[in-house]
Amino acid sequence: MKALRNYTLAILAGFTMLTACDSDGDSGPKTEYDRQAMLANYADNLIVPGYEKFKTETTELSTAVSAFTASPSEATLANARKEYLDAYKVWQDVMTYEFGPADDQMLRSNLNIYPTNASKIESNVSAGSYDLQAAANIDAKGFPALDYLLYGKPTDAEVTALYTSDANAAKRKKYLQDLANLIKQRAEATYNSWTTANYATTFKESAGTAVGSAVGNLVNQLNFEIDLTKRAKVGIPSGRQSANIARPETVEAYYSKNSLELLKRALMAQKAIFMGVSTSGTNGPGLDDYLDHVDAKYNNMLLSDAIEAQFDAAIAAIDGVTVPLSQAVTSNPQAVSKLYEELQKLIVLTKTDMPSALGVAITYNDNDGD
Repeated sequence: MKALRNYTLAILAGFTMLTACDSDGDSGPKTEYDRQAMLANYADNLIVPGYEKFKTETTELSTAVSAFTASPSEATLANARKEYLDAYKVWQDVMTYEFGPADDQMLRSNLNIYPTNASKIESNVSAGSYDLQAAANIDAKGFPALDYLLYGKPTDAEVTALYTSDANAAKRKKYLQDLANLIKQRAEATYNSWTTANYATTFKESAGTAVGSAVGNLVNQLNFEIDLTKRAKVGIPSGRQSANIARPETVEAYYSKNSLELLKRALMAQKAIFMGVSTSGTNGPGLDDYLDHVDAKYNNMLLSDAIEAQFDAAIAAIDGVTVPLSQAVTSNPQAVSKLYEELQKLIVLTKTDMPSALGVAITYNDNDGD
């Protein structure tokens, strides 16, 4: 036993010497990465300001919808559409943070399940009574449902007529307002939990990397969103993940044809989160810096540089799609396939290489849909 003890001590002494050597021959960082500083940057400069902006935009959306339902016209419709799109774009900025307060509020389920179910929406409108919290209505609310209600007819005049001369005009106005109010309420509740209820402090103090930690949640949710972007926003509509059959009706924002704008906004937000870039554009400590600290490499270059370059390649591929995505999946499948392939390369880097380098377990399930 003494010989074994001495042998063990010798191994530990050798390991100590290896970890204490200089940068020319070390096998890892000499000091722990300051994860608390990184988490403080995320909470104070990305997440809370992001949700504050989202709260503001959803309030403006609810107000614009109220103005439209009080006096339906092409002018008030145009403003409601503007506020809808503004809020939907900011949703792309914050949808990665689906943990803690957002998870409590079931933000994704309440705000962005697509494709929306038009027949169910019409049934709810016709009935005049509905439970928006019922599981049966998960695809009849949120931004996709607003997309249908504000853009579901070919012309502005036809849409406006549904809220003026149609037999169900009063019921449709109420449904539209209820949807906008629900989005507003959930956005406010999430923001208040981060601020008034001080979840931000809990987040900043959970500086480990275990399952359920702030770092673990952040890495998992960032990967979930990139995966979902690849599958739901591009893969299913293009047929790459739907038996090679294009399904243009499944794109995000199908009726308003804003799919590509939302897709680009989502990817730019995901890149900013990876790099720790604040809502004001300041580059603070982020996951890229954490990877640099542990000297994570990919093909003889820094893994962080490889991931940043792949984000840029995917964003550039979006610009290669020159018509609405619902049209491009059949008229320009090569460009859409290129986009899908760039997203696939990105998820391999962020889901396999990054968690391995940081010692974070990927725990989410790969469920299709958004």
